[in-house]
Amino acid sequence: MTTVAAKPKAGQKRVMDMNKAEVEEYFAEATRQAQQEIHAKGLPYTIGDKTGMYAVFPNGRKVFTPYNKAEVNEGQ
Repeated sequence: MTTVAAKPKAGQKRVMDMNKAEVEEYFAEATRQAQQEIHAKGLPYTIGDKTGMYAVFPNGRKVFTPYNKAEVNEGQ
């Protein structure tokens, strides 16, 4: 598994010193960067909402899987 960490910019505050809006923007940017890096490798990333999960592919195609149809791999 690859971990993508948010990279603070020069002179940027520590997360603990940020207000709510700054923290949200910081992690939103980290998420955008991670999605771009995953797509650059030709892989989809997964997002979810109340009804299910979407695999979002680099070409923009989305594949929806409802939660009640998703496979669960326990103990791996």
